[in-house]
Amino acid sequence: MALRDFIYVNECLGQNRKPVLIYKIRTMHLDADVRLDEVLQEICDSLGKPIVDPRVTKVGELLRRYWIDELPQVYNLARGDIKLVGIRPMKETTWEKRYPQEVMDRALTQKPGLMGVQYAHPNTPNFRNHLAHLVAYLDQWEEDPVKTDREYLSRIVSNIVFGGMRSR
Repeated sequence: MALRDFIYVNECLGQNRKPVLIYKIRTMHLDADVRLDEVLQEICDSLGKPIVDPRVTKVGELLRRYWIDELPQVYNLARGDIKLVGIRPMKETTWEKRYPQEVMDRALTQKPGLMGVQYAHPNTPNFRNHLAHLVAYLDQWEEDPVKTDREYLSRIVSNIVFGGMRSR
């Protein structure tokens, strides 16, 4: 078995559009990337993510429920590729297909976050509201980065601990 059987490496855009390799414990079958378009044809949630994703393994479900799959990103955090709180790292194609250029440009002036801004807003009803949350974060962050990330970290941790974020 090769390391790629256990660790998933995703090339994302980092600060100033610099490519960054983001590491995660593999929770999907090896052909998951090529099956993405097929899966997105199924029923998705308000943010465009599949409600039931057949690419996720049984062990992967457990790892995701308790955020264990994200542990390798501590390495990314230690290297300085990402910061603790911010907009999650995404592939260039995801940015270009789904996000307005202005939001993409503003978001990519900073490092992506290990703990995503979206987890501060657990009941976001649709993608338009998701975008509004990202813009609000960017506005606040540009005014006072330390205060903004501290406030978002507090909300995210509270939502994870008391609200069961990502426990389904």
